Amino acid sequence: WFDQAARKKRRSQNRKAKAARLAPRPAAGLLRPVVHPPTQRYNMKLRLGKGFTLEELKEAKIPAKLAPTIGIAVDHRRRNRCTESLQANVNRLKLYKSKLLIFPKKSGKKGVKKGDTPKSELQNVAQNTLKEIIPVERPALRIKARSITAEERDASAYKKMKKARTDKKYEGARRKKAEDGKKEG
Repeated sequence: WFDQAARKKRRSQNRKAKAARLAPRPAAGLLRPVVHPPTQRYNMKLRLGKGFTLEELKEAKIPAKLAPTIGIAVDHRRRNRCTESLQANVNRLKLYKSKLLIFPKKSGKKGVKKGDTPKSELQNVAQNTLKEIIPVERPALRIKARSITAEERDASAYKKMKKARTDKKYEGARRKKAEDGKKEG
């Protein structure tokens, strides 16, 4: 454990060497989506996932075949279970696309393709050396203490749940009764 300082230095040098090797691409690698981890213990947190779903890419108008070539990770197995996370990742993709600069593959007039960034914008481009290309916005979990309002005091969660339960139980019977009433009337 005496080589802790040397190891720290070596890791730092390796990070710098990797960034130089990848330049001008982001040092963090591919852009990854924001996901909720599995299980009840961790699902309130946010972390980076493996790749964007095909649905998210479609919503952001990025072809699935193009995505890996412009530094976006794709995971065809992941599914979107709610519109909120889908929208958050679509916004992430759109933000990335707005900041993206695509260098032409070849030099000269013929090397420039549709979608490449104009030459005027490609002078002295700074490299993104953050740990995450676009940092995950983690919501603040602390809620300031405040007094309970009269409305909150009067509301009973138990009664609300009981009402919902009975409504669900008798919904079919109520609907049938209403339909019978229509047929007769």
